[in-house]
Amino acid sequence: MAGLLADIRVLDLGRFIACPFCGMLLADLGAEVIRVERPGGGQDRYLGLLAPTGDSYGFVNHNRNKKGISLNFERTERGRAMLHELVKRSDVVIENFSPEAAKALGITYNDLKKIKPDIIFADVSAFGTTGPYSHRLGFDQIAKAMSGAMAISGLPGPPTKEQTPHTDYLTASLTAVGVVSALYHRERTGEGQMIETALLQTAVTIMAPTIGEWETGGKLRQQTGNRGPWLGPSDLYKTKDGRWVMLAIITNSIWRRFCRFIGRDDLAEDPRFHNDLARWEHRDVIDPVVAEWVVSHPAEEIMAAAEKIPIPAGICHEQTEVASNPQVVAREMLTEVPFPDGSGKVPVTGLPIRMSGTPTELQRSFPAVGEHNEEIYCGLLGHSREDLTRLAEEGII
Repeated sequence: MAGLLADIRVLDLGRFIACPFCGMLLADLGAEVIRVERPGGGQDRYLGLLAPTGDSYGFVNHNRNKKGISLNFERTERGRAMLHELVKRSDVVIENFSPEAAKALGITYNDLKKIKPDIIFADVSAFGTTGPYSHRLGFDQIAKAMSGAMAISGLPGPPTKEQTPHTDYLTASLTAVGVVSALYHRERTGEGQMIETALLQTAVTIMAPTIGEWETGGKLRQQTGNRGPWLGPSDLYKTKDGRWVMLAIITNSIWRRFCRFIGRDDLAEDPRFHNDLARWEHRDVIDPVVAEWVVSHPAEEIMAAAEKIPIPAGICHEQTEVASNPQVVAREMLTEVPFPDGSGKVPVTGLPIRMSGTPTELQRSFPAVGEHNEEIYCGLLGHSREDLTRLAEEGII
């Protein structure tokens, strides 16, 4: 069965994470996603630690399931004209240039809807296309800092940035939701439209409840490390065999089950601990009880007990352990794709969205630079192979 978006073509002009991951999700849903990058490869192909292929591990992950072409539309008029021809034959364009750069390159929504009136155009930026900061550049960590997320993260002390760029990934996911919604709207009305997402908006969205705690409640959240604020107890605890487990003993029912299991019914009935906020306020009393129970058992015994009680729990894995986790393996949360030359394989994310009626599918590996130039330029745009040779010699592709 074909994927939900099997008849949709997407031009992915993105770099780094927030736009390419959106394109990856659309490709998983069945769209033909064409990654467009500079001749020789885009910046993100070579940024950071490189796989044996010479491509960054981020690029390898965010661009599996896509076709790839090279096109110098940023610096050549011929390249821009060819991009316009691709736009005419596409349903969606996604990009994450800064608003100023997009204007200079002529790839704003206003530019492209003149070429294809019903085009769906997704603009991803750091701060949005309006407002006093719209001209600024930014990445995930900038949005985290400005949203207040870093100020409440980590142990008491300097602000702390989480290593995983969740603001990028959530922005990409929101953009994909916008694209699919716009496609549904176009099917009913024939109208294209622009979807706009911004890293700072995403980061503020995540932080909105915490901001509300201060703006309305006058409560200033503190850095609590791994300890969940306003809840209790929810923390990372060391086990007898030196490992770490995360327990989330939150809600009254889970708290009472836990207390009964460890033989502390007195804590379950104590009026001082009648709800999560009260347990937070008395964390100096109850957190040591949990820590003492955990440290008296090996990690696997804690997990067996957690399943029996039951309570939410998980072993804190090292990076080296995740790929072999039984649940990760059973659900194919990671998979392997071949290098473009077939010389080896590299792990990438599996299919994060599962659908029973219109299944998602991983059809191809990440593209080499210009791997699908002939297919797209000759097959879709009608150029000859001689044209391709000449375009390559001129630095257009």
